[in-house]
Amino acid sequence: MISTEYYHRVIYADTDAMGVMYYANYLKVYEAARGDLMRKIGFSFSDMGDKGIICPAISVNIKYHKFAKFDQEVKIVSTIKELPVVKLEFEQIMYSADGEVLNKAVVRLGFVDEQRAKAVRCPQWILKIFADNF
Repeated sequence: MISTEYYHRVIYADTDAMGVMYYANYLKVYEAARGDLMRKIGFSFSDMGDKGIICPAISVNIKYHKFAKFDQEVKIVSTIKELPVVKLEFEQIMYSADGEVLNKAVVRLGFVDEQRAKAVRCPQWILKIFADNF
């Protein structure tokens, strides 16, 4: 299992007219947290793209428990529980400073050969990076 923490301060641009984080912006924060996790294990999505593999989202399941508010610092815990085979699954939970769960998401990414525009299994060089960090 791989798990990391990422911190984000809710900025004005994240919020809607009611001063709470706009529902779609949770996905942007989760994306930043996933990128942070990948960098921490020695991997970047841009490196993967340079090698002809892209990793688009294939499904997102998100549950809103409480609102994140303007200027609030939140902690996102991102976890990968299984080595990727044909998909890479992240479980992500957003917490308030006092540890209250604000939001939960499961994001699944696929592996696609960009040149052929075809789904592929997780390349061995990517799998090795995950295995070395499990």
